[in-house]
Formats: sequence, C-alpha cells, structure tokens
Amino acid sequence: MYMDTATLIWNGNGVTGKETIQKFWTDLPPSEHTVHTLDAQPITGPEVANQLTFLVKIGGQVKYDEKNSKSFNQTFLITAIGDKWKIVSDCFRAQELLDNNTS
Repeated sequence: MYMDTATLIWNGNGVTGKETIQKFWTDLPPSEHTVHTLDAQPITGPEVANQLTFLVKIGGQVKYDEKNSKSFNQTFLITAIGDKWKIVSDCFRAQELLDNNTS
C-alpha cells in the first residue's frame, strides 16, 4: 500500500518508511471511521513527468476505543507503480473543537 520511502504525518508526528508506517498503524487503538467527503485531483507538471499521480482528500469522523468521535482530515499523494497504486505521502489530522465560550 505504501511506497518503501513513503512518509506519514499523523497529528504532527512524522513516520518514514513502509514498514515503520505499517507498524505505526497496527499499534494504534481500534478505530471506527465515517467518511463524509472525498475528493481526488490529478497532479500534472514536470515534477511528476509522465507518472500518474493524484492528490486525495478525505474528511469525516473518527472514534477510538468508545471515546467521543472527532472530525478528521486526511490527505494522500498516490502514484501508479506498474499496475498498483502506492501511497507516497499521507497526512492525518484529528480536529479538536474550539470552545467559543469566552468568560
């Protein structure tokens, strides 16, 4: 799923390398995700040459271990390697609600 040299940024914490990323995900507590938005845009230009590459953005709700759900955003950069899609970079961010009560 991830390229050998992929990067994951999870709530501001960086992890590099396919095996390290896979271990990171398996070490997280069980979670339940509900996807509300999904968008994918092709990336073109000399940086990607003729490599088929997409920016994928996902938004929704995530719940860990029966705790309250939080909104999340996740952005992937994926590229075609032969007949398989591989993740080049992955950025996940859970979002905290702002307390607008000012006393």
